[in-house]
Amino acid sequence: MIRRKKIFSKIILGIFLASSLNFVQSQKVFADDTSTRLGGSDRYETSIKVSQNGWTTSDYVILASGTGYADALCAAPVAKKHDAPILLTDGETLSQDVKDEIVRLKARYVIEMGGTASISNSVEDELKSMNLEVERLGGQDRYETSVAAAKEVGIPHKIIITSGLGYADALSIAPIAANSSMPILLTSSDAELPQSVKSYIDDNKAYISESYVIGGTGVIPDSAIKDLPTLLRISGSDRYKTNVNVMSYFKSSMAFNDLYIVRGDGPNGNEFADALSVSSLAAKNFSPVVLTCDSLNPKTENFIRTNIKNTTKVVAVGGQASVSDDLLNYIKNVVSESSDSALKTEVEELTSISQQFKIMASSTKSEDERQLMLKIASSIDDVLNSKSVDSNFDSDFNEAEDMYNKLTDSDKNDFSNKISTEPGLFDKISDLSDKFGLSSIGS
Repeated sequence: MIRRKKIFSKIILGIFLASSLNFVQSQKVFADDTSTRLGGSDRYETSIKVSQNGWTTSDYVILASGTGYADALCAAPVAKKHDAPILLTDGETLSQDVKDEIVRLKARYVIEMGGTASISNSVEDELKSMNLEVERLGGQDRYETSVAAAKEVGIPHKIIITSGLGYADALSIAPIAANSSMPILLTSSDAELPQSVKSYIDDNKAYISESYVIGGTGVIPDSAIKDLPTLLRISGSDRYKTNVNVMSYFKSSMAFNDLYIVRGDGPNGNEFADALSVSSLAAKNFSPVVLTCDSLNPKTENFIRTNIKNTTKVVAVGGQASVSDDLLNYIKNVVSESSDSALKTEVEELTSISQQFKIMASSTKSEDERQLMLKIASSIDDVLNSKSVDSNFDSDFNEAEDMYNKLTDSDKNDFSNKISTEPGLFDKISDLSDKFGLSSIGS
């Protein structure tokens, strides 16, 4: 009830902010016009394509191994800090194509992820011969490397704990962690955290307010995380459901302008590279990495149908072996179909909200409060009936806000109580606010 009291009418007025999206007038945009593929002949060329798509120039480049994921899983928050792409390299040599991309970016600094087992000294020497300043974030193992990366990100206020023995969960959270400056700390399936990770957390407990554990008890036992500050575990019965649950929990922090479709599993067990490469671009665009295999998981499909808008660009990352054209076209169709369904639901919800405000107004004793309720209802009706996408709904919002501010404290409390107790009203308003990303409401 406290949360409901906090929002007062602000959550109602937020509808008018949402209406500036003009979802009622949105014309269907066919996925063929809003989709693309970022892929090359191999994982190294794909990482270059991703870099070219997201960066004209960059002072920094993050360099990671394309043959092993262990030291690279924690790269996205480092890349976000430096607004840098992640380029992949063979552990022993630096290809001419990667060199050319570094030159194109006009980079001056390169951060290598991992020890010499991941990126050899010979690669480092090649970088230095290009007059680049090189920094290595590495340790004796993947866990120490994750701590080195965490220290590079800065003082941790929130942290991610995920398995270092698989790549899927870390790459699901990577762009989200990056955008919130949350370091990704790796652990094993042992009963305790690696000592290097435990020491890092102990040293920073004064700063850490929240801890997110990505993955189930099968990969990270409860005993290992029992002492973490303000713990929340996000998991699913498999990597795809965990991916969806991660997107669902953090959806208010994502714009969903793009869906980066990557291969999340495969026969070789090393199909991590494309997801790693695109994690920095996904973070840059506040968009998720969506894990798939040869088909679209039903839970993933349901999430897309429920949450994704018709202007979202569907981007396949990697070649046909990673994301086939058939799968890409299927996802495009799901996005297109979800738009029509979501539009119908939003119109129905707004119509219902308008009616409930009119009913409440008819039984309200305060004339000022009654006029405010009618103003809210009429403003919603204006949105629903408008034929112009250029309509200025901001003036409606401002007028309603002025009317609310002029209410007496007693009327404000009465208004808030009516919103909270009117059957289904608060939930419908909250649902629309979440859909339109009005994260500031209720704060």
